Amino acid sequence: MPRLIYASASAAVLFIALILAGPAAAQSKQDGDPKADAKQAPARPQIPAKKEGKANPALRAECAWTGQRIVSLLWRDDVNTAREQSRFYEMFGCPAEHLPVAFRCVIEQSESQPDQNDLNARVYGCWMSPESRGAEE
Repeated sequence: MPRLIYASASAAVLFIALILAGPAAAQSKQDGDPKADAKQAPARPQIPAKKEGKANPALRAECAWTGQRIVSLLWRDDVNTAREQSRFYEMFGCPAEHLPVAFRCVIEQSESQPDQNDLNARVYGCWMSPESRGAEE
């Protein structure tokens, strides 16, 4: 009988400790380093100036935004989401041939410059001029 009382008391103490630790653990995650959180969250794609979009349809705001997003998703191996986003890219009448060229540029740049950690800058540069970025080696 004393074992049963001891087990019940231990279970009650453990339950109360878990309840009290829950909010504290959640709060400690929120108080983390904001710079570390910013590194994990994907940044929004950059949009080129309006005058650049007139010369190349891939540089129109809606094409650049969705296209850069698709390239970033492919880089992070999120193929399903990239496929879903490509529906919007096609719906806006954006040139489909620009996507593989820009993605190839990002891959080539990562091989030639492995120390460059800023994926968004790499994707933006490759989106703006994919042919010239791959030839910079």
